Amino acid sequence: MRQMKHNIITFVFSVIAVLLSLPTMAARELSTDQEITSLLQNPDFGNQFQGWTLTLQGGNLVVQEKPDGTYEVQSEGCEFVLEQTLTDLPDGVYELCLDGYFAAEAMPGSTLHGSMFYLNDMKNVFISAGEYTDENPTNKVIAKPQDGKLTIKINGLCPASSTDFTVFSNLHLFYRGSEDEAFSACTSLLLDMRSILTTMWECHSTDITDFVQHPSCNASLMKSVKDEAYSTTASFSQLISHLNDLGNLLENVVESRTAYISLMRNTLQTENTANLLIANGLLTEQQYNQITQVLNTAIKGYTEGSFSNNDIENKLEEMAALSGLPKYVDNVMQISTPNDLCCFSVLVNDGMRTLDAQLTQDVDMTGITNFQPIGLYSNTDEEYADFYTYSYGGTFNGQGFQILNLSLQTIYEGGLFGRCYRARINNLGMVNVSVSGTGAQTCGALAGTLMQTQVNNCYVVGKILVNANGKFVSQFVGEGAWNTVFNNCYTLGNDFTNATAAELNNCYWGNIATQAAQSGELCYNLNNGETTNPIYFQTLGKDAYPVLLSDHEIVRRTSEGNYYNGDDEDAIISVENSHLSTVNSQLSMYDLNGRRLGRKPQNGLYIQGGKVRR
Repeated sequence: MRQMKHNIITFVFSVIAVLLSLPTMAARELSTDQEITSLLQNPDFGNQFQGWTLTLQGGNLVVQEKPDGTYEVQSEGCEFVLEQTLTDLPDGVYELCLDGYFAAEAMPGSTLHGSMFYLNDMKNVFISAGEYTDENPTNKVIAKPQDGKLTIKINGLCPASSTDFTVFSNLHLFYRGSEDEAFSACTSLLLDMRSILTTMWECHSTDITDFVQHPSCNASLMKSVKDEAYSTTASFSQLISHLNDLGNLLENVVESRTAYISLMRNTLQTENTANLLIANGLLTEQQYNQITQVLNTAIKGYTEGSFSNNDIENKLEEMAALSGLPKYVDNVMQISTPNDLCCFSVLVNDGMRTLDAQLTQDVDMTGITNFQPIGLYSNTDEEYADFYTYSYGGTFNGQGFQILNLSLQTIYEGGLFGRCYRARINNLGMVNVSVSGTGAQTCGALAGTLMQTQVNNCYVVGKILVNANGKFVSQFVGEGAWNTVFNNCYTLGNDFTNATAAELNNCYWGNIATQAAQSGELCYNLNNGETTNPIYFQTLGKDAYPVLLSDHEIVRRTSEGNYYNGDDEDAIISVENSHLSTVNSQLSMYDLNGRRLGRKPQNGLYIQGGKVRR
């Protein structure tokens, strides 16, 4: 019986071993030009990205079902890597084929190349949108296994802009046989790659006005592209080596063009910024001359193709460090001075309407008399077009800091922001604001007119003066229109907004907010009672109003409705004449004998709200 049991176990493990080795066995019995796509996991992406290792940065990567029932992967302004590895493959030559193309700035006629695909160390570039036709839909790369392994990688890139587009489908893997048997397939691939190099050369230009679709490139690389030649009588080893060299050349050109596009984009943006700032008195002549010299060397390097990728990286760092210019982190403008805030306003109002920005410290605007609201109204007949053309539509993050002592005059919408459309204003405090609108219809301390805009965790306190001739005037926002949303905001001014079509969530203003500001009740309510991860903070007895910086104290409430910091419920600030909550915090006090006290004793114990306190 014991021997029979042993035989059964041995048989089961043998069956399992055979089943596990089926893909290997199938691979070892491959015939020339046999398709082996079935060895891949989810090669048609019918199960989204199951079986693939996906790395994604920005944007989206989506799988769309096509009318014929197959699936297509589309990038949407993102950079990505899709990867999987086959193991235990027999020696020989393998070919990966996939349909698809790359389109710079999503232009169907673009001949700029971008995204790459790999088979082990061998590589090729996606054909451009301008090269793609129904008769020429396939991208190919050939490689030999390394230790029986074959790694497939698809690398989506965005060398031109965030609107670059990569699409691919119909992924197939073939075994092309021995080196001699695969020679014809390699020769065919060579012709395809040389055709791509021809398109690359024709796409090359030093014209700065067309630096995205036809960018410059390192001159030595472009010479290699132009001079590429190959004899079809070479051996297989020479042929596969040459295909490897061409793959590296294609990849180097893509990387160089990406760097040159970035250089030119930053150069032109810096030039435009410098011209605007000098015209508005926000740069000195010395600063402007220094900027001009650096930009001239950048343009010379671009047109000559003399820069390496490392040279461009150094030049961009030099440009970023130029005195007087805005500083950016991840394309977000950093605002730390009054000059920075004025620069931001100038750039937005000149056309960079979706520029994102954030405060890095409090900004005191005392003495600044020429500030103009961020986002403009224009008296045009096409009102809806005006929303897009002149209004602010980016994200402004105060990061909890304050803008102090802002004073401005405007003839249209007035406030820190003039007109916003689909903007986000977050985590910002404003202290002491004076807005004068001559002929303006809408004015407010934070903004004049907001449309489809979200305002989160913002406040206006101190001396608030808003004067205008229009009917929509307020000490927070003049007009909250067209589905604007306010979340967790307050002002100690008399009114909040003329909310013609706005949604107000947990917002406070007027006498009610003012009376509850010092006690901690306003802070507690703005946080909706949250004390673990609150939005607002207030050191009671020190801060006159709630703030957004976590180096101040968290406000808590006792069961009797009193407010305190820390863990000491005895450190209570009384709430007087407050109407934000229905709890009466003015509870009577008694000594330990039950006699009512007129005030808290200086020493000893007393009873309040049923609890003994000190």
